[in-house]
Amino acid sequence: CAGTTCSDVGQTCIDNSQSATSLSDWECVCPPPANATQVNGVANCSFDECTIKGSACEAHDQTCVDPNHLVDDDWTCVCKPPAVGSATATSADCVLDECVETCPTCAGTTCSDAGQTCDDPDKSVNSTSDWTCTCPPPSNGTAVANAATCIIDECTYTCPTCADTTCSAANQNCKDNDVSSSSLNDWECICKPPSNATAVGAAAVCVVDECNLHGTTCTGQNQTCTDPDQLNADDWGDTCTKEDQTCLDLNKLSTSLNDWECVCKPPSNSTAMGAAAVCTVDECVLHGDTCTNQNQTCTDTDQLHGDNWMCQCVAPLQGNATADAANCTIDECVETCATCAADTCSKEGQSCNDPDHSSLSTSDWVCTCPPPSNGSAIANTATCQLDECVETCPTCAGTTCTDAGQTCVDQNQNSKSLSDWECVCPPPANATQVVGTADCSFDECQLQGSACLAAGQTCEDPNLLVDDDWLCKCTPPSVGQATGGAADCVLDECVETCPTCAGTTCSAVGQTCNDPNKAENSTGDWTCTCPPPSNGTAVANAATCIIDECTYTCPTCADTTCSAANQNCKDNDVSSSSLNDWECICKPPSNATAVGAAAVCVVDECNLHGTTCTGQNQTCTDPDQLNADDWVCQCVAPL
Repeated sequence: CAGTTCSDVGQTCIDNSQSATSLSDWECVCPPPANATQVNGVANCSFDECTIKGSACEAHDQTCVDPNHLVDDDWTCVCKPPAVGSATATSADCVLDECVETCPTCAGTTCSDAGQTCDDPDKSVNSTSDWTCTCPPPSNGTAVANAATCIIDECTYTCPTCADTTCSAANQNCKDNDVSSSSLNDWECICKPPSNATAVGAAAVCVVDECNLHGTTCTGQNQTCTDPDQLNADDWGDTCTKEDQTCLDLNKLSTSLNDWECVCKPPSNSTAMGAAAVCTVDECVLHGDTCTNQNQTCTDTDQLHGDNWMCQCVAPLQGNATADAANCTIDECVETCATCAADTCSKEGQSCNDPDHSSLSTSDWVCTCPPPSNGSAIANTATCQLDECVETCPTCAGTTCTDAGQTCVDQNQNSKSLSDWECVCPPPANATQVVGTADCSFDECQLQGSACLAAGQTCEDPNLLVDDDWLCKCTPPSVGQATGGAADCVLDECVETCPTCAGTTCSAVGQTCNDPNKAENSTGDWTCTCPPPSNGTAVANAATCIIDECTYTCPTCADTTCSAANQNCKDNDVSSSSLNDWECICKPPSNATAVGAAAVCVVDECNLHGTTCTGQNQTCTDPDQLNADDWVCQCVAPL
């Protein structure tokens, strides 16, 4: 038969001729769309799914491929080159990267030959000739379907040949006259008007003769104009005005020459004859009251420049400010003053802290005790506290007390009172020990013993240093104990010795003793039980044991001797002292018996069936009286 040969491979089994004489003609039939069959075996169900599904691919100008003709729904639509892509059981989303593939519209090496990057922004197969070539940095430029024309403005970008900040650092303009990427190092710096100097690849030297611009100012007064430094601006003209000073000639007679003087403008009143004056101003003369009104001093360290005067706090105050009153501070822990700490804290080994350094906040400094002590005081020495039970120090308790289950107490926590902590025992013990573990021994039976006595039991505390370990113990012959309460006492009358106990009653006769209820108030209920194969139990006495040798298995027992001979077994005396007296009894019509063995069951069947023969004037004989149904009727001669 086929069994599961066909179904195991997903095929259908058909037996076209089911006649019992027509065998080995079953066949496996492939599932649609394959239609192959195979007699007495698995069919080859190969089928090209593209014959049915191919149109789905062709509709998108794709090729259908069935990679495994034995597997369903694995047909694949494959894009036609140069497009790439495939999809199983449906049309593919085809991709054409014109920068990578080879096709009439593709880029090929157009971009790479020009050292440019190719990109195809739309890779769908119906989008062609949209690839672009892009110039590499720092050049700029992009072209569609062609190499790009690359430009680089050396004034704008950063590159080995670019201007970068060369021109701007010189306050000049930068210009790249040829921005093609093949034209480099041709940028130039151009001076700003009125100079028109330029320089290629470097900053220009911008010279200007300011007399060309401002000379009429001088010639209009029948004077000559000179520009002593054509690289600097605004240095033309006369000595005083170029320093923003007033020129004064006190004697204008032509015979009095070289007596003109430059006069500084207010607030300075300095003058110089025949040269520019050095205009100094002590700004403290103008602004000093801003400082003095705050009890501060005013200083002007540079009288040639304005707005640099300074208010300075007067010691012991600290602080200064430029062109304004200072915000004065004082650290009373550091400075020396009427309200300052001086060495008040340090002489006691304490630290000083001034929380508010404002000059308006005084006498707020704090002395703080050094660790591990605690304490602080404002404007005074602190009273230091050190709890040797809590803190860590050379004289401290640490975990000495807690490790022993005791409480640590420091009666005097003044930091100058050390090594006075003590360990205190937990109740009910009340012992203590200074700088050490206390002896907390305590007999818990003094408190808890009544709970044991009430149950007729004794109390015992095995470890006087451990809490809650007291025991109630049962009074002999009962056994048992319990921690922290009365025990459930047990009296096994088979094991213990007592007036009601078994003693050797059971064991003396080879029997097993059992006490079914071992509660100490349940006595006289022990039993003796006979050992197998005998049977028997007695309460509080030895049992009378019986053994039916026909029923049990034992060295003297009948076991299967009688039943194997199809005989009945009988033990006339079942007392355990009467053995080997069982007998096998033959079943009727034989009544033979045998003690300790199978009986020999003889039967003359002619006594039972002889009339069958004599009724026909024949004789009856039983050739083997141990076997049944072998009696014979014998015709009488001459019959």
